[in-house]
Amino acid sequence: MDKVTSRRRKRTGSSRANLEEMLARGWKIEPPVYARPDWQSPATSREGNTYHFILWRENQINLVSIRQGPEIERFLVDSELTVDYL
Repeated sequence: MDKVTSRRRKRTGSSRANLEEMLARGWKIEPPVYARPDWQSPATSREGNTYHFILWRENQINLVSIRQGPEIERFLVDSELTVDYL
C-alpha cells in the first residue's frame, strides 16, 4: 500500500475560521487550492465556486471545502495560494 492510501483521510471544516484553526494546530496546505463551480439551483440564482484545500499533518490528510465568499477570497490573496479552476 502506498503512503497516500495508507494515511487516514478525513473531511472537515466549512469556513475560514475552521481552516485557520487547523493551520494553527499544525496542518499545512498542499498547493494548489482547487476551485469547482457550484451547481446553480433554480431556487437560488447564486453562482460561485467552492474551494477545496488539501491539508497534511504527519501521516494524515484532510480535505476542507469552503464556499466562495469575501473572507475566503481575502485569505487566498493574503496567503498567495495558487488556485486551479476545475
